[in-house]
Parts: sequence; structure tokens; C-alpha cells
Amino acid sequence: MHNVFIFVILSSSFALIAHSCTITAKWDLSIQSTVYGNIVAHIKSGDTDLGNHTIPFGGNYTWSFCARIDGATLYYGYFWWGSRFQSLALYDIRICDICSRFQESGTGHCYWLVTPDGFYVSGDPYQGGVDPHAKFIKQWS
Repeated sequence: MHNVFIFVILSSSFALIAHSCTITAKWDLSIQSTVYGNIVAHIKSGDTDLGNHTIPFGGNYTWSFCARIDGATLYYGYFWWGSRFQSLALYDIRICDICSRFQESGTGHCYWLVTPDGFYVSGDPYQGGVDPHAKFIKQWS
């Protein structure tokens, strides 16, 4: 009985560690739309497919993940807005560098802004108007 109790305690501890970012950084990514009408975003990484998400004007979609220990984390997005389409890396080493510039230690944040012109990213949340820290990444095709 004592061994069963120890097994349950150890299993619970490993489960908690598996769902927290103890070794690598936790990241929160958010996509906000400022285009009229809905955009559809399909977001995925090499081992996680977050599926399709409809983001209305003024709406957002947010998710969190633990960065890989080897620094090779990649999240990709496919976006549709009416007849327009675009695909781009939503998180990789380049985007991490952009988002990390203005942040303290702890959870990292990347804020994507989808506009009629294209896609911007920043480490600061979008408050309306022009964000001087936002970097233009890609236009709609």
C-alpha cells in the first residue's frame, strides 16, 4: 500500500511538471483583427494543431505554450480574409526576439495585429492607434 501511495504522489508531481513551463519560458500569443468582416486563422506547430478560428472585427484569439528547450519552437498561421490569403510564422526565433525587446522576465507575450495592410507584431498589447514598437511582418497576398 505504501508503494501505491508513493506512485500516486510521484505521478501527480510529474503531471504537474508536464503542464507547466519549469525549464523553458511560457509564451502567450494573441491575434487581434482590425479588418472589417471575419478572418479565419488556422494555427499549428509541428506537434500541435490548434485548428481553424474565426476572428471577427475587434476580436482576438489567444493561446499559450512552453518554448522548446532547443529554441526551435515554431507556430505557423494560415489566414483567410474574403478572397485574400496569407501564411506566416507566428512564433519562431525572429519573432521571439521582436516580442522580447520590451519585456521583463517571466511569461513572454507576442501580440499580433491583423489590419487591411497586413500583419504586425509587438511585445506590447494593441491599445488602438499606431504602436511605435509594432513591426510590420507581411502584407496580404
